[in-house]
This record gives sequence, structure tokens and C-alpha cells, in this order.
Amino acid sequence: MTVLVVPTPPLTSPSLPSPDVDDQLVLDPPTYSPSAAVPPYSPSPRPSERLLEATARTRRSRPRGIFVRSNALITIALRGQEEDAVLPAYGRNHTVSGDIGLSCTQGVYSVSIKVEGRLHLVCPDSESTNPFYQAIYSVWKSGGSGLCPSIFPFEFALPEVFTDVGLARPLPPTYDLDESDAADIRAQCSYLIRVIVRRRGSKLALWKPPKTLTVPFVYRPRTRPPQPIISSPFPFLSTFKSLPEEWFQIFSTMSTKAESDMEPIDCVLFIPVVQTFAMADTIPFYLQLLAPSESLQALLGSTLPAHTEPKRSKSISSGLTTPPNVRVYLLRQVTVVLKGHFSTHNFTIGEGTLRSLPPGASSPSSSLRSETLTNGHSTLDYEGEVHPNSNITVGQFCTSQLQVRDFITTYLAPSNQYTSPLRVHQHSHPIRLVTDAFEDNFDC
Repeated sequence: MTVLVVPTPPLTSPSLPSPDVDDQLVLDPPTYSPSAAVPPYSPSPRPSERLLEATARTRRSRPRGIFVRSNALITIALRGQEEDAVLPAYGRNHTVSGDIGLSCTQGVYSVSIKVEGRLHLVCPDSESTNPFYQAIYSVWKSGGSGLCPSIFPFEFALPEVFTDVGLARPLPPTYDLDESDAADIRAQCSYLIRVIVRRRGSKLALWKPPKTLTVPFVYRPRTRPPQPIISSPFPFLSTFKSLPEEWFQIFSTMSTKAESDMEPIDCVLFIPVVQTFAMADTIPFYLQLLAPSESLQALLGSTLPAHTEPKRSKSISSGLTTPPNVRVYLLRQVTVVLKGHFSTHNFTIGEGTLRSLPPGASSPSSSLRSETLTNGHSTLDYEGEVHPNSNITVGQFCTSQLQVRDFITTYLAPSNQYTSPLRVHQHSHPIRLVTDAFEDNFDC
């Protein structure tokens, strides 16, 4: 059979005639109708609407009272204060506004306001009082002609930060560490507003010393946690299983003495994961002690280790009857730095309440849990709450010369600690205390 192959001619694009310019079609843009008007909005739903979600938090309104302070020449009236305020108070970035009045304007050529922050620090070896922040605001200045007015309105904003040894730090709050908290150190952070009036002298005296009026004020920057504390923390095991992300674990170990072969006790303290708490908050916690039964019995003092022989010392003998001490509390640490030397004082600012688990345990030793654990380990379990004392009104802050820090602390002291194979245990974990709860109305 013969196959005939016919070559395929190459494909060529047909040439199209180029249109003349006059034949080109010009399209007009489409017409647009005006958008519908924006519907009116109101905080309350209409009859055909329903509220899906709302937040109860609103901004706290500023007070409307006026604080007045005066002397023979100068009167200052500060707006935005509480009606019964002992001292004026301001927060972060607040505006200081008011009026200055003069009973006599003769010879006055300048009126200014000076704002000053001071640190007064005392430690066993030295003492210091220095301004850490100063700002001067000109209220009125004579231009060479015209009379001096008798009333001067003024307004300025407090800064959020100041320069501290080359670093920008937040302005510290007003603070006073009194002698009842720490006998060996003192720390005071204070603020004042000073009105300065300068006058020309007479023919006999070309210059007169300036007249001043000083008004101390309270600086209290407000802060709140980034999230709330878990609303129903107990029973702990239920919330930990369903919401493990709401809890933060703090691990530490109660060690044994060098001559003992007893195993140490592992301590786990659970606190809300936010780790930032308002000074009015009640902080829930859960404490678990994990170790062999012998170690936990040594902590409780139920039995005395066989290798331990009580000595005849009167202090040791009295120590044999000492009960175990299990605490969870809030600790404040204040550090003063003067001339390169650090002086630190620690004191308790809130004592926790602990409850042994299970609730029906008749004695601490009966609360040991071992049935669900392996390797012969048992647990002691506690739940409880702790909150700052009512006199704590300032949270932590830091400057180059004064640091105030807060901790939540686990403290374990064994029964019969003179003869016990366990050492006294203390572990502190940093937390932050702030002025406002998450749910509070908030304004800086």
C-alpha cells in the first residue's frame, strides 16, 4: 500500500487593516449613583435590633473640684481635683491646669511654675536628697510695657518619662517607705509644684528675692493587667484540665542536709498565668509538694528519722516540738543605691491562706496522696488565696537609685528543723502589682 504524505503549508496570521483614528470607538466611563447615607448609630438598640455583645468598662470621668493654696502674695487654684482632697493628684500624662492670682502686682516682671520630683534616701552609711526631675514653665513675662495682670491661667502636661543616667524611665509614683516597714533604710519619692514670682526692686534695692508658693502633689500613674484572673479557679484539678493555659507553674526544690540520704521535695506552685495583679485582687494559688513518703513525713514531723539522735541542747530540745510551717505570701523588696552601695530590705505585704487537700483530712499526715503515683512518691496538696495588704497603694517601679519589686514566695520549714534532714526552703518568683483590676473603669 502506498502512503501519500502531503506537506502542511505554514500557518500565517492574516493581516488585518489598521483602523483609522476616526473609526476608533471611544467608550465613556459608566455612570455611578451616589452611595447610600450612613445609617445613624446609637448606644441603645432599636426595636428591630438586638445587642450581641457589650463591655461594661467605661473611662473614669475626671473630678471637677478645685484645690486652692495661698500665701500673702500668691494664690494657686488647681482644677480637676477631688472635692475633699488633702493634696492634688495627677496620673500618667495628665494635664495640670488652673489659675494663679497675685494680691499685689507692683514690680512683677515674671511669673513661672517649676515642677520637681525628689528622692530622699537613707541607708546605714549615707543619706541623700536630690531632684530627679525638673521642668520650668513660663506663665507670664513682662515685655517692657503694659501692666502686670493679677490672674494668670496656665496649662501644661506631665511627661510620661524622665531621663535617668542617660536612660528614659517612667516617672516613679509618689512613694514613702516608713520606719515601720524598714528600720535600716528610708525611701521617699515626692513631687511639688512651685510658683515663682520675680519683682523689680526699689531705687535703694535694685533686686528683690523671688516670692514662691509650694504645693506638694501626688503622682499616681494607673495601670491594669492585660487579662483577668480566672473567675472560678477551684477545684484546681478541674480548671487545670479544662483550662491549662490559665495557670503558670513555678518549680523549686526543698533540699536536704549534706549528711542525709533522704530525697528532696519537689515544690510546684500554680498561680494565674497573667502574673500581673491589682492591689485589690485576691490571687488564687495551688501548691503541690511531691516526694517519697519518708521525705514528706520528715517535713510534717510525723516520724523522726532513725539515724537522727536528739542532742541535749535546750534550744534543740525545744525545736523538737516545732510544727511544720508552710506559707505562701507576697514579698516586697526595696533596694536603695547610694554611692555605689546597695541596701536591700524585704518585708511581707500579704499573707496567704492555705487549705490542706482533701478538705476532710483530719491531720496533715492523713492528706498524703500515694495511690495514683509511681515510684513510691506521695504528694501534699494545698489550695488558697493571697492578696496585698490594704496599706499597699503603690506597685513596683525602678530608678537608678531606688527599686521596688514584688514577689510571690513559697516558704517551707520542717518540723523539728534542728534535727530534720530537710533544710528550710524559700523560693520567690517575681510578679507585678498594679493599681487597677482588669474589670475596673480605667483612665491613666
